Amino acid sequence: MKIFIIHGWTYNLLKWPVFCDELRKLSLEPVQLKVPGLTAPLPGKPWTIDEYVEWLRGQLKNESNPVVIGHSNGGRIALNYVKKYPSHLGRLILIDSAGVPHQQTGSTFKLNILKVIAKIGKPLGFIPGLRKLFYKLIGGKDYFEAGPNMRLTMRNMLKADEKTDFASVDLPVTIIWGKEDKQTPLSDGESMASSIKGAKLHIIEGARHAPFFTHPKEAAKIVAEATKN
Repeated sequence: MKIFIIHGWTYNLLKWPVFCDELRKLSLEPVQLKVPGLTAPLPGKPWTIDEYVEWLRGQLKNESNPVVIGHSNGGRIALNYVKKYPSHLGRLILIDSAGVPHQQTGSTFKLNILKVIAKIGKPLGFIPGLRKLFYKLIGGKDYFEAGPNMRLTMRNMLKADEKTDFASVDLPVTIIWGKEDKQTPLSDGESMASSIKGAKLHIIEGARHAPFFTHPKEAAKIVAEATKN
């Protein structure tokens, strides 16, 4: 069985090979999709969530009831895909997914912070290494490493969270979460699990934002069990 993987906000796939090997040992066939702007070129301009949804549609157009894993921002893309194409996927597996809207500390707040730090960080650029440290300390490392189009794309992704509708998801959903995740806290996973009908939440002790990397066997076993049901 093929398992299509949408990675998160990263510019390489270095954390995935061991997990993919574990999936193969369990008779699954991982297919890692290269996301535009991250592990594949971005065509000329910032993208919105709708453009990522159509990109995913193109990747899966020849598949019948595909199983999709979405990690972090990849989960956000997958959730919005399900919203537009509710009957196409066979199963969705979310790993420490982005996409949960928040009142004060979530997408709107982060969006405003990113706009502010883009201005504050500029004067630090002449001091080697200091600007990068500044972004890291305020949780804007991904923003710092992104080019101009991807910074605007990130803002578009965060803005999309304001329209998230988990209650409309109507397919089997398995949620895997690192208990010690600081980027997308466990409370986000719990919120998804309680909002999506029939969703099952699996918490991996000691894991942070990438349990597929730090706990590949445990994460792969959960995925394999999910595909049997």
